[in-house]
Amino acid sequence: MALPPRFMTSVYDTYPDDDSVKEVTLHAHGLTYSGVGDRHVLIQWNNATTETGPVMQIVQLTGQSGNYSYYVPVAKLEESMLISQPFSLGEFSRAQRDEILNLASQVVFSKTSTTNGCRVWTRDLLVAMVKTRLISQAKFDEIDVGVPLVKRVADA
Repeated sequence: MALPPRFMTSVYDTYPDDDSVKEVTLHAHGLTYSGVGDRHVLIQWNNATTETGPVMQIVQLTGQSGNYSYYVPVAKLEESMLISQPFSLGEFSRAQRDEILNLASQVVFSKTSTTNGCRVWTRDLLVAMVKTRLISQAKFDEIDVGVPLVKRVADA
C-alpha cells in the first residue's frame, strides 16, 4: 500500500480509523448520471467529526485517464463529494473495513490506462467484496445499475 503524496492532503494521522462499527457508503459524483463522460466514484466511512465537518476515510482510484494511482490510508474533510449519489454498503466492523482496504490493494489497474478508470476499479473491488461476502449480490446489482459501473475491457 502506497502512502499518499504530499500534495494530496490527508488528515489520517490526526483522525485515524477506530474499532467502532461504521456505515460504509459508495458515492457517485452528481445526483444522476447522464451517460456521457466519466463519473467519479469512491467508498468512504466517517473517522471523526470536527467543528468544520466530518472527516471521511476514502477508498478510491485517484487521478485521471492515463495517470491513475491508489493510495492508503487517506482521510479528508468531506468536501469534494457533497453533491453525490450515495449507496449504503452496510455497517462494517474495523476488521471488515481492513478487509475492504486489503481487497482494494489487490485490485489490478494500469496506471496509464485510458480505458479502465475508477468505475472499473470500483466494480472489481465490489466483485471481490461479493466473493468474500462483505456485500450481497443484490447490493452489487443495485449499485451496478445506479452508478452505473463499467466492465473492464482490454486497453487500447
